[in-house]
Amino acid sequence: METTHEELIAKPIDTPEPLPLRAPVRLVQTAVLLSILADWLFYDKPLGISLLLFAGLVVAGLWWNGRNETITPAKQNLWLLLPLFFFASMAALRTNSTLTTLNLLAVLCLLAYLAFFYAAGRVANLNLVGYALLPLRVLGHSLALAGPVIRPGVAEMRKEGNGRSPLLPLLRGLLLALPVLFIFTMLLSSADLIFADYVEELFSLDIFNRLGEWLWRGILILLMSVLLAGGLALALTRRPTDDEQSALERGLANLPSHFSLGFIETGTILVLVNMLFAAFVGIQFTYLFGGAANVTEAGYTFADYARRGFFELLTVAMLTMLLVLGLNWLSRRENKGQIRLFNGLGSVLMGLVLVMLVSAWRRMALYEAAFGYTELRLIVYVFMAWLAVTLVWFLLTLWLRPDRFAVGALLAVLGFVATLNLLNPDAFIARQNLARYEQSGDLDAAYLASLSTDAVPELVRGLTLTLGDAETQLTPLCANSWYIEEPDCYATPHEILRTELSERYEAMAGNTVWQRWTSFNLSRWQAWNTLGFLAS
Repeated sequence: METTHEELIAKPIDTPEPLPLRAPVRLVQTAVLLSILADWLFYDKPLGISLLLFAGLVVAGLWWNGRNETITPAKQNLWLLLPLFFFASMAALRTNSTLTTLNLLAVLCLLAYLAFFYAAGRVANLNLVGYALLPLRVLGHSLALAGPVIRPGVAEMRKEGNGRSPLLPLLRGLLLALPVLFIFTMLLSSADLIFADYVEELFSLDIFNRLGEWLWRGILILLMSVLLAGGLALALTRRPTDDEQSALERGLANLPSHFSLGFIETGTILVLVNMLFAAFVGIQFTYLFGGAANVTEAGYTFADYARRGFFELLTVAMLTMLLVLGLNWLSRRENKGQIRLFNGLGSVLMGLVLVMLVSAWRRMALYEAAFGYTELRLIVYVFMAWLAVTLVWFLLTLWLRPDRFAVGALLAVLGFVATLNLLNPDAFIARQNLARYEQSGDLDAAYLASLSTDAVPELVRGLTLTLGDAETQLTPLCANSWYIEEPDCYATPHEILRTELSERYEAMAGNTVWQRWTSFNLSRWQAWNTLGFLAS
C-alpha cells in the first residue's frame, strides 16, 4: 500500500519513538529528588558519609523504578555493588586528597557500569577499550535519552492537571502578592517591635547577594536532573538484544580482517625483544642482584646505580604488555603450532618483565631507605604489586581464555585503589618515616606536616619522638617558597610538628562545616578529638 502525499505531510519527521517506560513521571521525579539531595549533600561541603548515602540513594532509586517497571536486575552484574559501596564508604574514613579523588572516580565509573548492565548484558564480556569508554558512552546515552524520557513525563503531568501547567498562574500569583505583602509587612512591623525584629533578621540574611549562588545551584540541580533521568532511563530500557559494543569497539574488532601481521613478522618482533630483555635481565643479576662489589668495579656507587630507573622499568613493563596484546590481536596464526609458539614467546617475555619489576621494586626500596616514604613512592609500590598480578593473569589467560584478560585487568585496577584505601597512605607514610627517624635520626618534618588529617595520630606521636632534637631544618612555608629568609625559615622537627598541629586545630575550629553529619569523616573526628586533647 502506497503512502499518499497528504499522509507524508501529516507524518512527523524524525520524531523519536517513546521509551518503553510505564511511568516516566516517576522516573523524572526520582531524578529531580536525587539532584536536590545531591546539592544538599555535596554543595560547598567536604566529602564524607555523604558519598555513601548518595550512592545508596541512586541504587535505591534505580531499584524502585525498576520494580515499578517490572525490570529484574541482571544477577550476574550485581557484584558491582560490592566495590561501589566499598569505595563510597572510604570517603567517610580517609581524607587524603589523591585517595578521595580515586574513590570518587571509582564510584562514578561503577555507577556507569551498573547503569549500563543493570537489566541486561554481562560486565565480564567487555574488552579493555570497552571498560575505558563505557563511562563516556553512558554519559552520552544519558544526555540523549533525557529528552525522550522528560517530554512524556511533562506531558503526563499536564494531562493530570487537565492539560494546563500550574507554573505560569503560580508566577502571576507571586508577582501580584509581592506589593500586598510588602505593605502589610511594613504596617505590622510598625505595630509590633518583636515582629519588626524578626523581619529585620530575615532581611539580614543577605538574600540578594546570595541570589547568584542560588541561581547557580538551581542550574546545577537542573543539569544533574537531566543526566540522572537519562541514566535511569538507560538502565531500565536496555534489553539483552542491544549491542554492548560501541562503533569504535566494533571497528577495532574488525581491523584484523583488513590489516594484520603474518606470523613470521610477529615472531621476529617477539624474538628480538626477548633477546634485548634477556640481556638487560642478565645485567640485573650481575650487578643489581649480585651485590655492591660488582657495581663499584664498573665505576659507579651502588646507591647511584640502584636509585634510578624504576619509572622507566614500569613504563617498559606496561608497554610490553600492550605490545603482546596488540600482537595477539593483529597477528595471523594459521595452526596450533603457531599459536603455541606465539604463546611461548609471549610467556618468556612476560617472565622477563616480571624480573624487571623485581628490579624496579629493589631500586625503589633502596631509594626509600635513603630518603624515606612519600605518597608517590608508596603509590608506585602498590602499583608495581598489582601490575605483577596483572602480568600473571595475562599469562594465564594467554593460554586458557584470552577473552577474560580485560575483566581481570579491571579487577586489578579496583584492587589497586582498594589496597591504597586499606593501607591508609598518610598514616602509613608517617608511621614508616617516624620508625626510620628512630633508627637514623633523619626526618623530613616539613613533608610530614603536609600530610592530611589521616596522619594526625602519628604526627602527635612524632611530637614525643622529636622532643629534644635540636637540629633545625626548613619550615613548610620556606620549603615551598623560592626564597629563604634567616632565621625564621628554620625550626626543629618538634617545633614544625607542633606549629602544624596547632594551626590545623585552629583551622578546624574556625570552619566547622566539616562537623555537619552529612560530611562525617572518621579521620577528621579522630584528629579533632586528639588535637583538642592536646590544646587543653
